[in-house]
Amino acid sequence: MVKSNVTNNVLESISKKLISNSLSSDSARALVLINGSNIDISEQIKFIQNLKKNYDVSLGFSFMAERLVDTKRIIELIKPIRIYKEEDIFNLKSIIEEHSILVAPNITVNTLSKVSLGMIDGFVPNLIWSCLYFGKEVYIGFESVRNYMGVQSKSKEISNMIEDHIDNVIKMGALEIGTIEIRNTRKSIDLYESKDKQLITERDIVNLDKGQKVLILNKGTLITPLAKDKAKELGINIEIR
Repeated sequence: MVKSNVTNNVLESISKKLISNSLSSDSARALVLINGSNIDISEQIKFIQNLKKNYDVSLGFSFMAERLVDTKRIIELIKPIRIYKEEDIFNLKSIIEEHSILVAPNITVNTLSKVSLGMIDGFVPNLIWSCLYFGKEVYIGFESVRNYMGVQSKSKEISNMIEDHIDNVIKMGALEIGTIEIRNTRKSIDLYESKDKQLITERDIVNLDKGQKVLILNKGTLITPLAKDKAKELGINIEIR
C-alpha cells in the first residue's frame, strides 16, 4: 500500500473514532509533536494539513526540532491554535487536558528510547509518557527510527533493539501511524486497542523455526510492514484464519 494511502486510512480511522465517541468540536483538538528529525518533513506537513480537516491542531516542538527544523515555515503553513516549546514542560497538565489526541509523526530514536524506558527528562518524551499514563489517545509514526538517516540498520542487534522499544511503547497503549491493518472501521480500532491484541514484528519472523514456510495467524492479528517484507524475503506465506 502506498504510504500516502496508509496515512489517509489512519486519519480516517481517527476521525471515525472521534465521531463515534460524540466528542464536541471544542474537544476535537490534536497536539502534534515535531521532533528533532527533518526526514520526510514535507510529508509530515501534509499529514498535519490533512489532520486539520477533522481537528483543531496545536504544535509542540522539541528542543532539537527548534534547531534542526524550519519551525517558522511549519507554523506559517499549519497555522496552529497553540504553539508549545521546551519551556512548556511545566504546563503538562493543562496541555494534556486541552487536547483529545496526541500525534507524533516523526519520533526520534532518542525520544522512543526514553519513553520506552520511562526516562522522561524532556518536553516531548514527557508529553508522550504522560498521555499514555493517563490513557489519552497517542498516535506515533516509527518510520524515522526504523530508517535512521534515511536507511535501515545493517546491524541485526540494533534493529531488534529498536523493535523492542517500539513493541514496548505499543504495549503501553500507543497506536502506530502507518500500520496497514488499521482500517476505516470502529471495529478494527477496538481490536487494535484491546488488551488481547497481537502484533507480529520483523523480529518475530526472523525468530521462526528455520524451514518454516507457513505462518498461520488468528483473524485480527496485526503485522508490521517490515514483518511482511521479511516474510516475503524468507519465502514464508502468511495465512489468516
